[in-house]
Amino acid sequence: MRAGRWRAVGRDEGSTQIVLLMAMICAFALTLLAVQVARANDLRSRGQTAADATAIAAVTPLRDAAMEAARQGQLPDGTGLWSIADDITDADAAFSVSARRYADRNEAVLQGNAKPSGALGHTMKVSVHTKDCVIKKPEELTAKDREDLAARRNLCTDNRGRTGIVKGRGTATAIAELRLPECRYITTGGGSESAPFFDTLICDRKVVWQARGMGVAPRDEVIRLFKIRLVAEEDPVKYTGIPENGLYGSGPAVATKCAKEQRPTPDMPFGLRVVAWARCWYGTPYSWGGGRPSGPSYGICCSPGGHSGERTYGFDCSGLTLYAVYQASGGKISLPHYTVSQLNDPRGVRVSQNDLQPGDLVLPNSGHIGIYSGGGKFIEAPQTGDVVKESELAGRGFYGAIRFG
Repeated sequence: MRAGRWRAVGRDEGSTQIVLLMAMICAFALTLLAVQVARANDLRSRGQTAADATAIAAVTPLRDAAMEAARQGQLPDGTGLWSIADDITDADAAFSVSARRYADRNEAVLQGNAKPSGALGHTMKVSVHTKDCVIKKPEELTAKDREDLAARRNLCTDNRGRTGIVKGRGTATAIAELRLPECRYITTGGGSESAPFFDTLICDRKVVWQARGMGVAPRDEVIRLFKIRLVAEEDPVKYTGIPENGLYGSGPAVATKCAKEQRPTPDMPFGLRVVAWARCWYGTPYSWGGGRPSGPSYGICCSPGGHSGERTYGFDCSGLTLYAVYQASGGKISLPHYTVSQLNDPRGVRVSQNDLQPGDLVLPNSGHIGIYSGGGKFIEAPQTGDVVKESELAGRGFYGAIRFG
């Protein structure tokens, strides 16, 4: 009996040891699995962090361009991606260079180029993968993998310093968009009855530019108003690289068929495009302070004669010219909203009265500006109570003229 009991105890201990060994093996396997899962999750997290930073970086050059436009006294809502990139497929475009730089700083690689969306290109989508990776085990290698390994092709180094064939990387996608502040001009009452002198630009209740006095607000104060945010979806509007007439909503019916049936085309000479875009709005009411790069707008109060444009949707004289030049240039030239500032813009060339060509901006006097259309005529938004029309230039005087394009 005693011997039998010892044999029984020995069998029980052996079974216990086997169970413990199996438990240890299972625990080790689970640990390996947990490490692999944690490693995969770590790569995904690092990939997403890199993607987020890369998307924000892709929008940054456009943010800076819009901010500088405001600091120069221009409405920033006319700043489209075309102002910094003629060709969005160019790997050297500013937004793609910025995106690649920040992907690299986050130990990742930008896949392709950043993809813009929205009418102004203010939204960017990027995809990245981490430089680090998980490498295949020897038993996972295919014949092609072994060839690549022997030839040192398609290799990756993991976080433990081992080099081999890639099994997986951290991949991620992110989308960021630029959100502009609400900007508007105000005037202290300068200018003429037909052309207000806008001496202050306010964005989200902060003065960012003044023609006199303060001048330009510090960059570190203005930049806070131009926000970049991560978003879940691309802009549903496709980016075409061309500013669209009526981008910010529809105004009154266009008096001519120009905008709908005879739209100015890029193959037209620049000056004729300026004229054509202005002619699209014949018959549109004069509105003191009205007009933006996208088209007519409500004006402001009040002119030296006491007229308000707050309830009139239309253009004043410099609002019409800045719109026509912006559209004709594909958004590359966004002018300030003041006659003399447009005449002195460094992107144009001053011309004499005898050298006028269609599309030149011409000032009969310092307080009024229009678009020379040829044959001694010019297109203008004259004054409160009148409409956009073509008028005789003879007898109106000549203060100066400038040519763009």
